[in-house]
Amino acid sequence: MNSGFLINRLICTGDNVEDVSINFNPNTHVIVGPSNTGKSYVFQCIKYMLGSETKPKRITESIGYQDCFLEVTLANGDIITLRRSLDGGDAELYKCKHSEIRNYPEPPTILRVGKKPTQKIGTLNNYLLDVSNLRNVKVRRNLSGVSDEFKFSFIRHLTLIDETSIIKESSPIFTGQYGEDTKEKSILRYLSTGKDDSGIISKPKKDVISNRKGRMEVIDQLIEEYSSELNDYDYILQENEKIDEQIDKLESSIVELKDLIDSLYVHVTKYESTINRSWKEWKSNESRLLTVNELLSRSNLLHQHYLNDIDRLESVQETSNLFSELQFGNCPTCKQSLEGDEHLECDINDLENIKLASRKEIEKIKKLIFDLDITRNSLIFEKEELSQKIKSNKEDHIKYQEELSDFISRNIKTNVEKLDLLKNKLTERKQINRIIEKISNLENQKSGYKEEIDPMEGNYTFDELTTATTTELCKVIKQLLIEWGYSDIKSVSFSEETCDLVINGEHRNLAGKGYRALSYSAFIIGLMHHCIENRRSHSGVVLLDSPLCTLRSRHITKSSTYEQKDVIGDATKEKFYASISKYRDLGQIIILDNDGPIEPDSLHIGYTEFTEDKNRGRYGFYPVQ
Repeated sequence: MNSGFLINRLICTGDNVEDVSINFNPNTHVIVGPSNTGKSYVFQCIKYMLGSETKPKRITESIGYQDCFLEVTLANGDIITLRRSLDGGDAELYKCKHSEIRNYPEPPTILRVGKKPTQKIGTLNNYLLDVSNLRNVKVRRNLSGVSDEFKFSFIRHLTLIDETSIIKESSPIFTGQYGEDTKEKSILRYLSTGKDDSGIISKPKKDVISNRKGRMEVIDQLIEEYSSELNDYDYILQENEKIDEQIDKLESSIVELKDLIDSLYVHVTKYESTINRSWKEWKSNESRLLTVNELLSRSNLLHQHYLNDIDRLESVQETSNLFSELQFGNCPTCKQSLEGDEHLECDINDLENIKLASRKEIEKIKKLIFDLDITRNSLIFEKEELSQKIKSNKEDHIKYQEELSDFISRNIKTNVEKLDLLKNKLTERKQINRIIEKISNLENQKSGYKEEIDPMEGNYTFDELTTATTTELCKVIKQLLIEWGYSDIKSVSFSEETCDLVINGEHRNLAGKGYRALSYSAFIIGLMHHCIENRRSHSGVVLLDSPLCTLRSRHITKSSTYEQKDVIGDATKEKFYASISKYRDLGQIIILDNDGPIEPDSLHIGYTEFTEDKNRGRYGFYPVQ
């Protein structure tokens, strides 16, 4: 199969009760047993696990059981397990076998039932649609062409057939719900042909038409307002072909002008570097001038100090000369008489020594003064030189600043103004373009409303479910009926009037209960085979409750309450089971019936028997409590 799934196991669990389960054969599985042993309960559980909101009936044997699990194999080979509480609610999805759930490494995926999906939580309906390749399919539901998104429940009546429906006289494709006939025809047409109704544009209602006309009037007013706004820009709508080119040219010119301005700023940087260099040199010279002035001031003080020292020393010399001309008295130093040579601590020659020392000191100081004068002259010269440099630095600095200002004024300022002008023009053109796009969108919206009001120019004919579209399906059904021994089959066709089978020229609903059930089964199984053989979408599973009908010759007594045509013979029953046992890779068939094949072990089928006998075999789906 290219889509769908196969049922592996059905399990019911609860606290302090033994798990109950059925392991299904992937091709054909038959569950037989008397009434009230749990066959219909199995049907209800499978239907419930496949998205029905109707809970399985609470029977006495099910007390204590809380959860239902359905393990299935997907078309790609993956095995998953669904869980739902028997009390209702949403489903949980485990991407593993049921036996592996206990060690499942992560929380299960929640799938909502009977509710819309959220951003984080999906639905069981959508999941089953995905695995059955039925997602994003639309089917028409009325004569106006209104279509519905496909739901998994749309094929429930074509895959899960209960014991009441299987003998009904109405067509298998109809559920009997009011107003659903057109949609149910579309469902079968899609399954038969693979063509859905996604391309149909539905006929609008009168109130929708009025609404759309009102919106078109508003659109016309908006278009007029936007056109008037274009006139304010001195722009004509027909220029729409040129506006994109104008925008491209403006954007290109802006890029080029920006590159030019960037290159001009490189020159500005050079000017600024020169200005900074002249400024630093200027300030460096001023700093040196301050230092030179300070040094000159200190040298002047030192020069004066040297002169003072010379004056002092010259005074000492003069004093010594005068002192030598004085009469001898007491020595000012030792206080002794200077007359005689005895006991004198001072000598008159000391005065000569003092004069000599003074002369030498004066000579030394004069040499220092000479050296100092050389240094002072050097500083004076440097001062004059620094003053000239500072003047030159200042002039250069002013000149460079003027040159920079002139360069910016002549080049950058002009180009920046031009750039601003281009940007303003670009903004204006983009605004014009936006207005044009709004007008275009409004025109498209208006055209859409026109098409919506009359999308097909009054021609509302659609593809229908016809005899021709079901010809291939009828061939498959005919072959099944022949294999099953359904009387002498000569022809099987589809009636457009009743939307049901016509077998050997007789409408299906005219047959007895037993033959209606058998032909109903052929229709359901044949549809699945037809879909799978043609790689069309299908769930891949059909479940039939009592397809052979309970009215069988060896199980009834003659009564006026039935007719011969209601009875399916044992030969037909055996042919039915022998035939379905041979189907491979054409989906899974699950049969629930009161009676099975005489020798089930000789057939390649799954077989489960409910005995309703506490001492033999399996009593029912649930153990006897």
